[in-house]
Amino acid sequence: MMTAEQPPPSDSDLWRALKALGSPVRLEVIRFIQAHPHCISNQIQLHLPPGCACAQSTLSQHLKILRDAQLVVAESDGAATSYTLNAERMAWLSEQLRGYALCPANAAGVRAGRP
Repeated sequence: MMTAEQPPPSDSDLWRALKALGSPVRLEVIRFIQAHPHCISNQIQLHLPPGCACAQSTLSQHLKILRDAQLVVAESDGAATSYTLNAERMAWLSEQLRGYALCPANAAGVRAGRP
């Protein structure tokens, strides 16, 4: 979660978040964590759709990428680690994307006649 000590998110934070969401497996992980806050990795692994099934070690790597992008928060409970979406970071990401969607064509540097 973002705190007062952390600098505001930058363009590199946006790039890292978008890159983290660029994997079908990580999108499914995000969906599962959203529906099941405080879940553990075994639960996530058991509920991934067939096309996204992966080994525990691979899932751990996906979770690390999502944590590094600050999209999920990991809380250690002794032997188990539970995962929750970072609501503040997800809201920030949504605002960033909304800004691009609402940006006038001239401000976005888009030439006339091009999407």
